[in-house]
Amino acid sequence: MKLGICLLLFSSTIFAQAIYGPQGQYLGYSQTSPSGVTNVYSPSGQNVQSYQTDSGQTNFYSPQGQYQGTSTTPIYSQPNTIINTPRQAPQAPSVKGW
Repeated sequence: MKLGICLLLFSSTIFAQAIYGPQGQYLGYSQTSPSGVTNVYSPSGQNVQSYQTDSGQTNFYSPQGQYQGTSTTPIYSQPNTIINTPRQAPQAPSVKGW
C-alpha cells in the first residue's frame, strides 16, 4: 500500500516557479498542476490566486475557489521572416586541394 501511494505521488508532474519583483525581492511562487491549474502563493505560503488558461482564455479564481473573471489573450501570427531576409548570391562550387 505504501508503494502504491508513493508511485501515485511521483506519477504526476507539478511545475513550480519562483516570482520576483522588479528590484529582485521574492514575492512568492506559482505552482502548475498537470490539469493546467496554476496556484499563486505569497512568500509565507498562502494561496493568493488561481487561474487556468485554455485556448487563449484565462479564468481567474480566488483562494476559496470563487470565479473572479476571464481574460482573453489576443492571437498574434508569426511575422513572415522569409520576405525580410536578404537574398544570398549563388556561390561557385569549390574544390579542395587545387
